[in-house]
Amino acid sequence: MGNASLAQRVRGLTLLVVGDSWARNLGVGAADADRDRRNIVVNAGEGGCGLMQPVQIRARGKMVTAPSACNTWPERWRDLVARYHPSAVLLEVGYWDGQDSQQLPGQDDVSSITEPVFRSRFDAQIDRAVHILSADGARVYVPTVIDNEGAARANSDAMNAAVHAAVRRNSQARLLDLHDQMCSPAKICPAKIAGIQVYDETGHPSGRAHDRLGAWILNSIYTDLHNSRSSLRARNQ
Repeated sequence: MGNASLAQRVRGLTLLVVGDSWARNLGVGAADADRDRRNIVVNAGEGGCGLMQPVQIRARGKMVTAPSACNTWPERWRDLVARYHPSAVLLEVGYWDGQDSQQLPGQDDVSSITEPVFRSRFDAQIDRAVHILSADGARVYVPTVIDNEGAARANSDAMNAAVHAAVRRNSQARLLDLHDQMCSPAKICPAKIAGIQVYDETGHPSGRAHDRLGAWILNSIYTDLHNSRSSLRARNQ
């Protein structure tokens, strides 16, 4: 799972992390993995915030008004890009937007990524997010999600399909296969990998897990950007 350490060559990145609580957790891991502070990690992940700009959300079993801070992500992210000029962005919203927890404008009840109306809105919103986050030239990396158990498996399958489709549509987006780091092809996501407890009591990656995943994220992004620059130089020679 992940990488044991950050590769020595990985330096000079400015990584902006946006999205839900998994984004925030992975942002902490990326900062922890970079012990020598060779890169800048701007962690703007917020728990309970996705892309859908709902009217209400389900919190502790009750429907409540969606936090305004979540629904103003276009303005906030545009400001972050202008302030930090990131070389790469980690956009993680698959866990929050993959739950049956949001009432969208014009709806009377919660809906989910498995439903056509929700999926259509999600597609439009993630395309909008990639456009905003890449406006200064950054590449946007979108992780897959782990497999849910039981009936909720349909949600994680649908979210992974939506993420793959979004990356195919958007030339500035790239896939980060987080699922492959944490789950098997048979969709088994063990609680321990190589002796490491994968999840904490909140269901997010544990400290050791998110540090390894953070190193993997930085290593993967650096390698992708480096290879792209090398290919561009070769074509221009």
